[in-house]
Amino acid sequence: MTLPKVLIVGAGGIGTINALALDLNGKADATLVVRSDYNLVKEKGYEINSSMYGNFHNWRPNHFVPSIDVAAKEHGPFDFIMVTTKNIPDGPSSCESIIESAVTPGFTTIVLMQNGIDIEVPMKKAFPNNVVLSGVIYIGSSNENGVVTAKGTDTIRIGSFNDNPKEFAAMEKFAEIYQIEGKNTVVVDHECRKARWEKLVYNVSFNPLTAIVNMDVNRCQIHGANETLIRPAMRELIAIAKSDGYDIPEKTMEFFIHIGDGFFYCPSMCIDTRKKQLMEIEVILGNPLKVAEKNGVDAPILNTFYNLLKLKQMQLKEDKGLVKIDKEDYVGNNSDEYPSIFIEKNNLK
Repeated sequence: MTLPKVLIVGAGGIGTINALALDLNGKADATLVVRSDYNLVKEKGYEINSSMYGNFHNWRPNHFVPSIDVAAKEHGPFDFIMVTTKNIPDGPSSCESIIESAVTPGFTTIVLMQNGIDIEVPMKKAFPNNVVLSGVIYIGSSNENGVVTAKGTDTIRIGSFNDNPKEFAAMEKFAEIYQIEGKNTVVVDHECRKARWEKLVYNVSFNPLTAIVNMDVNRCQIHGANETLIRPAMRELIAIAKSDGYDIPEKTMEFFIHIGDGFFYCPSMCIDTRKKQLMEIEVILGNPLKVAEKNGVDAPILNTFYNLLKLKQMQLKEDKGLVKIDKEDYVGNNSDEYPSIFIEKNNLK
């Protein structure tokens, strides 16, 4: 019997563990796209230290390729594409354009294993005839130069963005090929939007704050941020979710407040700034704030986080050469004209 083909796009800590789980389960033919680390994996494989799957030395996925185009040509067509890359719609490439060459219209199921709310909207617009599923993943995993460290459990909540009966069969099939009894957990979730709001309670607070001040979670808490910034930011997010029809219990906030007690760790946004990488600002902060504006919910702390991070993101873009500021263009101009000059010169919308 032919196994369903799965493409994993994004070989960070999450994507690599996803590929490992699929290989161990043996119910799918998995391909992992490995871009920057391709030669390293080809020569040495991965060193994996996982509390749920065990330790592996020189492990390589069943199939690994340097690009989406190679994956499509050599191992497609794909039944599922798991998108585990960062979702940065204000970056140089959208997730839709990244996976386009591997999507078979009307056939491939796209599973968005990413943070944020309303991330399915551009994907559904780009691929209107394909099933798009939500994958909310709970795992602590990092990939540092081919050394993957994964702590705790591997839990995925798989669901339909619109609770569409046509997508239920794909949800059940994904659960079947990924879940390994005693190793991981896949929950078929018919309230995936609520799960996304719940995860945002953490992401809209700890991620922006640590990125702005360049300080780990625990040091922020030691210096009083729980009461002055973190809990207030979380309460704003909970109010926005409520305006969208989802009640998030108080215990969710306290769970995330204490999830990293004693670990002195940095969330992904803080790590991104230290590595001079672009951050997931729009899907984590921008989209919830659009919901807040639409529903008349005040969110002053989240708005402050968002606007500070937009400045930091623009600095990163300028450092990478993605945008250019020619000082001569601004000599003698009133400051109110600066935005239009900048947008025109950099072809921004």
